[in-house]
Amino acid sequence: MPVRVHFAGRTMPVTVELRDISHGGCYFRGASAPPSAKLAFGFVLPERRMCVARGRVLRVDRNGFAVGIERSNEILTGFLTELSGSVKLTHAA
Repeated sequence: MPVRVHFAGRTMPVTVELRDISHGGCYFRGASAPPSAKLAFGFVLPERRMCVARGRVLRVDRNGFAVGIERSNEILTGFLTELSGSVKLTHAA
């Protein structure tokens, strides 16, 4: 999913690919990030609800960067709760 990321201290946001997200963090692909940089990001759900969050870069690799989410709006929190509720775990016998 394409996401707009705005790094603290930079004037222009960048568009990157959100590859993975949970209540505690996420991973973006398609750009590099300064280690420990503060940032904010957002995306719009199909129902036109706006998810926004802020956090800090925890890890940078050759494909992208991981972010620890420090704060998010209720819409993002609800969206993640809906996603995790739809996951069905199975156990091997």
